[in-house]
Amino acid sequence: MVSFELNEEEFKILEDLTNEELVTLNKFKEFSICKDIKDQYLLLYLFSKKFDLEKAHTLIKNNLLIREKLEISLPVVKNQVNPELAKKSSSFNIIGCRDNNGCSISYLHPSKVKPKDYTLKEYMTFLLWSQDQSAHDHSSVHRNGMTIIEDLHKISIFKHFDSRLQDFLKKNKLNDMQDVFIGRIQKIYILNPPWVLKPLLSLAKTFMKNKLISRIEICKNDQIFTTIDQSKVLFEFGGTLNLTYTDYFDSLPSNF
Repeated sequence: MVSFELNEEEFKILEDLTNEELVTLNKFKEFSICKDIKDQYLLLYLFSKKFDLEKAHTLIKNNLLIREKLEISLPVVKNQVNPELAKKSSSFNIIGCRDNNGCSISYLHPSKVKPKDYTLKEYMTFLLWSQDQSAHDHSSVHRNGMTIIEDLHKISIFKHFDSRLQDFLKKNKLNDMQDVFIGRIQKIYILNPPWVLKPLLSLAKTFMKNKLISRIEICKNDQIFTTIDQSKVLFEFGGTLNLTYTDYFDSLPSNF
């Protein structure tokens, strides 16, 4: 059941941590780069790398570099996000929705937005907010990872692919997105694949690990319900959850 009673001061990622996770968190806090960063955000990086300190350190270093270059804070909160961009609903998740394996569910619908209609800073602020606000979700969700449902209907490589991000990452010698952005992807379901999908996947291999590419499954809408309850999937993606991201976004507190 999705709740709209979300509190900007409640960080469920802090709940039900194991003793081992708490010990590793305290060790992580000893890194100079982690100074003055609150526990709930440090945990995002630790969960992303299964509490491997060195890998988490690389991730937070790269992530903070991006924020520094673009003058984006940690955390990003809702009132820093361009609401018009957010409500395009091209990339989002809804806290409280999980698949049958306890993973969070994220949605991608790239054709809903033309990235170059916005500045790179606006676009990255929205993407980083989508990650930062996940600290409000329970620790078990971060432990399990995420499932992505991506609808490629009407996608155009010319309109909806933003080379600015790749150029920016390369300029800063950051070649692997998994060492820049938080989150552990367990599965990616591709709906309505276009004929250009194979070239797109070839392109993805330049900045995504083969392990992640192997988790991509091209399928029809009803096939995803073998691992996700239909009631947890939005109506526009073939589920029965009658909810729009605009309503969800508007329901969130401004400092969320």
